[in-house]
Amino acid sequence: MTINLNTFLSPTLTIYKEVDHYHQWYILFGISHAYELSKSISLKLSASASYLKSEYADAVLFTSGSGYGGYPKFNDQAEATNDKYDNFHDGVITISLPIHVAKYITVTPTASYVFPLSDDAKNEIKGRGIKSTSNPADRDSSFLYGGLTFSFSS
Repeated sequence: MTINLNTFLSPTLTIYKEVDHYHQWYILFGISHAYELSKSISLKLSASASYLKSEYADAVLFTSGSGYGGYPKFNDQAEATNDKYDNFHDGVITISLPIHVAKYITVTPTASYVFPLSDDAKNEIKGRGIKSTSNPADRDSSFLYGGLTFSFSS
């Protein structure tokens, strides 16, 4: 379910309910604003914050890789516990530059920075992160990523 207001900063509230594997609620609040730089180029800035509430957690099932361990809270060593996750989760700041290259075609370069909003989130993001280090607590919890979108609309 999503609610958005057509007003200053275009606030949105989206509520997700996972019913199959993770049994969780994910609540996302976002704001955005676009600045017209020219007839064909805009600058869009957006930010969001989320809250995650798990209804089920099983560290043994989670670490087995079966995908059925629910959504556990992670400890300071970034290891899954049997506690349910219930806290603020991630924040995202995004900048994009929609460029209308033709009547129906838009190219949009985008860069986003994702970061944890609580220590629980930092531990969880590290625990679920890329397995490039032997110690999960040494993994990153904040990420910068970008991309390029091509859209066609009539």
